Amino acid sequence: MLNHNRRGGPWQSRRQKCAVALLTGLVSCAGVRGPGGVRPAPAVERVEELLAEPPLDRVHWGILVVDAESGQTLFERNPDLLFIPGSNMKLPVAVSALGLLGPEYRWDTAFFSLATPVNGLLDADLYLFGEGDPTLGSPFYESSAVAVERLVDSLVLAGVREVTGRLSVDVSAWDSASVPESWMVEDLAGVAGATGGPFVLDRGELEISIRGADRAGDAALVAWSPSGRDQVTPNTRPFMDNRVVTVGGEIGSPVRASFLPESRRWVIEGEIAVGDSLTLTLAARDPVRLAVSALSRALAERDVRISETEIIWDRNVPIRTECAAGRLPACPVTRRLAGISSPPLIEVVSQILGPSQNWMTEQLVRTLGAELGELGSWPEGFSVIQRFLEEEGQVRSEDVHWEDGSGLSNHNLITPRALVSILRYARGQSWGGAFRSGLAQPGLEGTTLASRLLDLRGRLFAKTGSLSHVNTLSGHLIANDGRELIFTILTNGSNLRASQVRAQIDALVVEFMRY
Repeated sequence: MLNHNRRGGPWQSRRQKCAVALLTGLVSCAGVRGPGGVRPAPAVERVEELLAEPPLDRVHWGILVVDAESGQTLFERNPDLLFIPGSNMKLPVAVSALGLLGPEYRWDTAFFSLATPVNGLLDADLYLFGEGDPTLGSPFYESSAVAVERLVDSLVLAGVREVTGRLSVDVSAWDSASVPESWMVEDLAGVAGATGGPFVLDRGELEISIRGADRAGDAALVAWSPSGRDQVTPNTRPFMDNRVVTVGGEIGSPVRASFLPESRRWVIEGEIAVGDSLTLTLAARDPVRLAVSALSRALAERDVRISETEIIWDRNVPIRTECAAGRLPACPVTRRLAGISSPPLIEVVSQILGPSQNWMTEQLVRTLGAELGELGSWPEGFSVIQRFLEEEGQVRSEDVHWEDGSGLSNHNLITPRALVSILRYARGQSWGGAFRSGLAQPGLEGTTLASRLLDLRGRLFAKTGSLSHVNTLSGHLIANDGRELIFTILTNGSNLRASQVRAQIDALVVEFMRY
């Protein structure tokens, strides 16, 4: 029952295709009478007209609309073909995480030691074990500085004021620099392509603030976050090499930032006018070292004395006879002294789906690999997710191809039928209502539908997706008769303005509401 247009090879006549559809109970053909002479509903006719409108008729459409309760198909177009989904790829990741870890799952960023403090003195080494908590910053804290202060406060409340040994930050669960090989180079500088790790602040982002000095010729003032404090300095080594000059007249060279992998340092150069200021928001590129630096500063500000700090990058590095990096929480001789736990997973999922947050999604994939596989890697995470979707979501392995979890890669593939099956599975779970509420909604500030389909407030809960020549929308819709519909609309290869395709998607959603 796949539609093939006349440009593309085999095709049935419109009347033949509609006869098949009507006989199987799928009423989706305009201008054709069904059994007993019953014409299809006007809303369905309008959907067919919208899909036939030039130049939208040249778009590759994948559509499936079902009754959420019964699963009855109300409309379909290429439901079993594979499409690039954009950020709709976040749906199977989020649903799998909730199904496997549970809505109350929390990440734990904790300090461990082989000893306990006595009168403020910990006469041993101190370890910080990171599990990849994606919430150490906005929007869960006022800032990453506040998150780090809470972490240090927990250590002080546990009675630690001085450590005779070293602080070892164990980030061996997974690396902090790799990216999926199909990401575009242009994505790596922006926050959409931020990299993660077991201990990272502020969604893997780096915010650099530059302010012109009071006198031309002087170096500009540079601050960065996460830093653990809000202090502006002319030279911010080891992370920043500040080469920005304050000028009194016309700007000859705008401010630009470049990351040098060899020295792991950002070079900020260019010109800025006296008294002017600007902020650059970039992918941190070295997020773990930045987070550890912020932690060290926060410890010093709370007068917790530690002489040396190191980062453990490799798994299975011996810590003591019974312990090794990557397994501290399970080590029988270590004690959890202090730490902070994340909000529950269901709240994190809401902050992933509504705003379409890439970095948190990738942290979630690698958390699944670390918790339920062998390593915190993308392949391990996808393997865990795929097994779950096959066993619980009735999704065939050939209906999904994974490259990342966020949908940034244009090598991801999924069928409309798979997406609808995943959403139907989620709806039947105890956390299904909270999951639906976490999707973007028309008029809801901070979500990707804040300015779309405003007449459907309270009736539409959906995940958007957008890449070059890819626009998608999948979710839940309350129809005019009160029924809940689950739908997916995937478009590929339009070669049109994204706004034009989105407008047609929105028009289709309005027609589905009238079913």
